Amino acid sequence: MRQIQKGNECDALSQWRQDNAAAPQNLVYGKGGFPIAKVLGALLTEQGHLCAYTLKLVDSNSAHIEHLKPQQKCRNEDTEREQNKLPLRREDVAWHNMVACFPAPNAPKPPYGAMFKDDWWPTAGARDFISPLDGNCEGRFQFEKSGVIKPTDPADEAANETIKQIGLNHDRLQELRRQTFIKWGLHPKSEKPLGSPAKLKQLIAAWLHRDVNGKYLEFCVPLRAVALKHLSMLEGRANKG
Repeated sequence: MRQIQKGNECDALSQWRQDNAAAPQNLVYGKGGFPIAKVLGALLTEQGHLCAYTLKLVDSNSAHIEHLKPQQKCRNEDTEREQNKLPLRREDVAWHNMVACFPAPNAPKPPYGAMFKDDWWPTAGARDFISPLDGNCEGRFQFEKSGVIKPTDPADEAANETIKQIGLNHDRLQELRRQTFIKWGLHPKSEKPLGSPAKLKQLIAAWLHRDVNGKYLEFCVPLRAVALKHLSMLEGRANKG
């Protein structure tokens, strides 16, 4: 995962709330003319066009709006709050609970990512789910050149469960990551291995930033993690020499 820093909700979502203020029954995801396309576009911009879970590069034709806490869970909680005469949270339409994820709504369901996660939510709540909004989410995972993702701390139960429930170690995702490492010269099978520490440092720094179109490099987080290990190896060889 790459940390997503949420800003203010987009203007279209704020306008939707204003338009339906007199009809609170419409303040539900998908109702009252909910501006799905505009919200999705704003989420993609916020995320640099990376899927919040898989880090695949996505656009408006290959992504959908994902609820970090599942919609049904949000609505069930509000039903309980209403019964107890408490204010509704309406998290199914909360900006902080929405991200853009692969694939498009009507596309075939892949065996990983948001569609695989479906309506899973840990019994203990958010603390047992590593969200892409968490400030330390990137540091809780590590990557191998094979494409495998692992918890940085093997005893990190939330990291293990998040990998399992989102299918982050599915063979297809592993292979996509591995091919990325090969392409950039960071794998034993690379045709042109990256052997210059100076060049590698430039790339590592560049991968932190968006391109001129506001997009991050696909799989930038695992790529950077593997590159840092590769850099350490190169510098170790140089010191020995």
